[in-house]
Order: sequence, then C-alpha cells, then structure tokens
Amino acid sequence: MKIRFSTSIALASLTAALTASASAQIVWTGAVGAGIFREANWDLTASTVTVIDYTIPILDNVILMGPGQEALIPDLPGQEAFTVADGFTIRIDNLRVFASGNDGLGGETGGANGITVNIVNGASFEPYFIRNRTFLDVDSTSQVIFRDPANPVNGSTINITLGSTLQFLLETPNDFRNEHLSKLTVDGASAVEGVNIRIDNLGTQGSSIVVLPTPVGTNYCMPNANSSGVAATMSASGSPVVNANSVTLECSSAPNLVFGFFITSQTAGFAMNPGGSAGNLCLSGAVGRFVGPGQIQNSGLDGTITLPIDLTNLPQPNGGAAANPGETWRFQCWFRDSSGGIPTSNFSDGLAILLQ
Repeated sequence: MKIRFSTSIALASLTAALTASASAQIVWTGAVGAGIFREANWDLTASTVTVIDYTIPILDNVILMGPGQEALIPDLPGQEAFTVADGFTIRIDNLRVFASGNDGLGGETGGANGITVNIVNGASFEPYFIRNRTFLDVDSTSQVIFRDPANPVNGSTINITLGSTLQFLLETPNDFRNEHLSKLTVDGASAVEGVNIRIDNLGTQGSSIVVLPTPVGTNYCMPNANSSGVAATMSASGSPVVNANSVTLECSSAPNLVFGFFITSQTAGFAMNPGGSAGNLCLSGAVGRFVGPGQIQNSGLDGTITLPIDLTNLPQPNGGAAANPGETWRFQCWFRDSSGGIPTSNFSDGLAILLQ
C-alpha cells in the first residue's frame, strides 16, 4: 500500500508539473522599451523563466502580441539569436519584431524537434536569419522579411499561404531557388515555382515570394443556358485550407448587368426549374444565401459575379456556420434572367469544395 501510495503521489506531482509547463508562457509587454532581452519588457509571472539572455535558451512558450511596443533584437556581439528551447513555440501576433543588426531567432543548438513560430494577424517579422530547426508558419495577413545575404533560412523551414508576404532583401531569385526553395511549403505542400508560387525580382531589393491563387473545387450538375446564350459556370480560387480562410467564389458567363448572389449547402441535389426558374438547383438540405451587406452583386458588362467568402461564417437558414476540415461545401450562383422577354431567374452549375 505504501508503494502504491508513493507512486500515485509521484505520478500526480509529475502530471501537475507537466500541465503547468504546458500552459506556462512568457508574454511581451514592452513596458520599458523595445529591447527584447530586457526582463522588464516581459510578463514572467506565469513562467519559471527569470532571465532573458541570448546565451540562455528560453524554457517556455513565448507570446509577442500587439498592438503595442515593437520588439527589437539588438545588434549583438558576433552573430547571435533570440533562442527558445527545443519543442517550445513563439507566437508573433499583430506586432513588429525586427533585428537592428545581423542577428536573428532560432531553436537551441542540437535540438531534436526545433521550435515553431506562428506569425499571425498582421504581424511583421524581420530577422537577419532563422536557425536550428525553426519552423515559421505565416498566415495570410502577415509578413516575413529576411536581410541576410548568405543563409537566412539556416536549417529551418517556412510555410506560407495565399496573402502571406515573404521577402529576401539581399538575395536574387536564383539565390532563393538554389538555397531556399526546398525549405518552403504552401499550405503544407512543397512550393513549386509556376504552380503555387511566383518568384519576383525586386532588383536591388532582392526577391519576393508570392503565393499563386489556385483553382479550388470540382464542378458538378448540369446548368441550363441563360439569356446570354451560354450556361453560367462556377469557379473558386484561393486555398481549400480552412485556417487560411482564403476562398473567392466566381460565377462567369451570366447575363450582363443582372443582380445575383451565391447560395451554399453541404448537400448536393437536383431540382429542375424550381419555382418557375429557367435553371436547375444543384443544392438541397440546409441551403444558405449570401445576401448580407455587399454580398448581392451585379454581373457588370462581363457577366461575372465574384465574392470572397468567410469560412468561419457561412450562411445557413438558422445563422452562420463555421466550416471544418474534411467537410465538403457546395456553392451555386442564383441570378436574374429573362426568357422570351419574360423576367425569370437562372442558376450556374454547382461547385463542391472539399476543405482541408
């Protein structure tokens, strides 16, 4: 009984310690300035960390959140880094973090797992370099700018998405291709020039990596021709990754100068000429309408209706719904039309998007 009692106490203590470690973090305040190595600029109350120094890896998660005082990696002796211990994470959220000299950020030397740095919500991360298995994940609103002409992505990797900004100020496009292309992914897939990225030459300003919009979704369901003489067709661009939240719907070949809007459901269907329409409804089940402010569009002189959509708030009969990875959402365009001079409506074909 004593052995069991002692073991249970030890396990409980270990569990409590691990739980505390997992939830602990240091939080940037910028209370006394921009210096990232000044302890007074950090809230350390939830952490066991007491010293912020480039010679000592930080044994905790790190939060640099704005808006507020920018965080500066100062010009250090030699070439050093803001270093976080193996397995921890850094979140740079709506804040500028930059280096004034030739210093950077990274994991500890010899770490088996490396560190993850999430750049989100309009953040700007401007180091000289990253090193030692640092994984940068840059969201669609944020930017990363490197200034090292030699090896700014040293033993590390980067993931970007549509809308991310990634620049190498002192490296040519060929430098990037030769040194860093293999270290870059787009929404988790290998970066391929001309397929999911474009490499722009900025001249004396180096190079910039741009994520290309890619076709998203699969067309289905037979549409009827409208008064333009052809059938309207759905397409989408952006990314099927839910966290990227970057999908733009497009309906082309609609009649010119007519109003229309998109509809959506997770369920496919087929109904000929519903309610006297000249087209076919390709959805069933719970069908939502994009009819909020600014969502009802005019097709203009080219017969095209476009709409960026919010995957966290897709319209449904009982309110907005957030899409989840693994779900298939279906979209269609419903627009005004005429048949033999009589006002009616029509539909595009359907578009099914399997979200990731």
